[in-house]
Amino acid sequence: MKTKTGTFGVDTQASNSLVANLLKYPEISSTLIEQYPRYALTYLLEKTGRHANVKIAGDKSFEWKVLGRQSQPLVVSPSFAGTGTGAGTATALTVPFTNNYLALNDLIIDAAGNVGQVTAVDGATGDVTRPSNTKVVDSSDAGYNYVVNFSSGNLAIVGGSVFGKIGSAFGEGSLGADVSEHTAYPDTYKNWLTINRNKMSINGSALTDVTWIENNGSKLWYFTAEKLFTDEFMYQLELQRWFGRTNMVDTDADDYPGHSTDPLAVKGNLRGDGILAQIEGTITSSYDPEAGLTEDQLARFIAELSRNAKSPEGNEWVVFTGTEGRYQFHKAMKDISVGATAATGGTMQSMKSGSDVALGVNFVSYYVLGNKMTVAYCPVFDDVNAHGVGAEAAGDGSGGTMSGKMVFLDFSSVDGVPNIQLVAKGSDGLNRNYIKKYIPGMVNPYDQKSMLAANGDDSFTCQIMSESGIIVRNPLSCGVLKATHTGS
Repeated sequence: MKTKTGTFGVDTQASNSLVANLLKYPEISSTLIEQYPRYALTYLLEKTGRHANVKIAGDKSFEWKVLGRQSQPLVVSPSFAGTGTGAGTATALTVPFTNNYLALNDLIIDAAGNVGQVTAVDGATGDVTRPSNTKVVDSSDAGYNYVVNFSSGNLAIVGGSVFGKIGSAFGEGSLGADVSEHTAYPDTYKNWLTINRNKMSINGSALTDVTWIENNGSKLWYFTAEKLFTDEFMYQLELQRWFGRTNMVDTDADDYPGHSTDPLAVKGNLRGDGILAQIEGTITSSYDPEAGLTEDQLARFIAELSRNAKSPEGNEWVVFTGTEGRYQFHKAMKDISVGATAATGGTMQSMKSGSDVALGVNFVSYYVLGNKMTVAYCPVFDDVNAHGVGAEAAGDGSGGTMSGKMVFLDFSSVDGVPNIQLVAKGSDGLNRNYIKKYIPGMVNPYDQKSMLAANGDDSFTCQIMSESGIIVRNPLSCGVLKATHTGS
């Protein structure tokens, strides 16, 4: 796509104006996003058609389910004051766990490899079924009590110890009533749409300057003042989709967001979480930009992420970063180059006598452990005006920016559903992801002879809005690699 400036004249007809064609062909709005490839997140999601098909609730919220691992860690209640030690089949210990995931005859294992079998639930022996798991609540303990026999090893159980379930063991002729039922349920995630709006009044003197867009042989025009205004809106939308935080915070004890006492939220001025808020608390690591990012650090980080991805291999991460992060990635890839590229960072080309010599190579993607990562430049991480000097203090880069931060987003799909998608309000052909409207005053940009005006201002108004949000379906497969200065 090419853009160039021009002046309003005989070539600028209503039929080839951008606004007229947006009305006839709404899909142009997605192509229009391609003018802003520097706004990496919005561009990639629009370009790849990652629009989520989810139901928007009346409060402009949307939910999605994520099924993690079908097993759970078994944690001894932290308030457990007693200890149990011993070995052999005669060792029967009553252990309180924080959940009721176990049942009769289940096998558990501790970090040392000691294996035990549940012989009773809640202290009772014999045929005890799962529904009898009642929570023990008293002044000294809280949890679900299980009697466990350990067949070998020396054992010491204290509050906070972690066990894992490894199956079950039954004798011959066991009854169906003895067999427990275990069902894994997905976690529910919730986010809210955010309405972004902006407007600009364009007076008559600005009508002489237009910008032409050329794509696939077609040329459309719109006013240069409108283009600059649209640039700013798209940049702010990108910032919101990265750094937005919801004001629908949890105010109840149910750990479920949506009961906000924020005065703006109560009035209906809702905000949703952006990317960084949704992946907060997931896998995070750091590197020293002065020492330099290494290929081993990248491989180790991908290995960590792949444990929570759809499968250990075949995944694709898009790594969004600033200039410092791109430089560090280039150095890491250059260090593992072999042959001539090890010394020069690239190969020589055009060696014909009298010609220029080209050296170097652009590293874009990295393949490791059966997975792929691709680096995408994210200019909002380089924006000192957006982040201020506090970003450097937080170890996110240098020069008061987040330039060295590398955000690994899992762009894989599970059962045909992309992990990261845009969500927009709309139905029956109405899409509120990107809406642009014109309000004519004494100046009507596309019909100068019109006798009708919406107001008496010597200008016309252009307004843009977007009611949209972001889904990160599996935040656990995403992570952040920070640039942290450890030297003096």
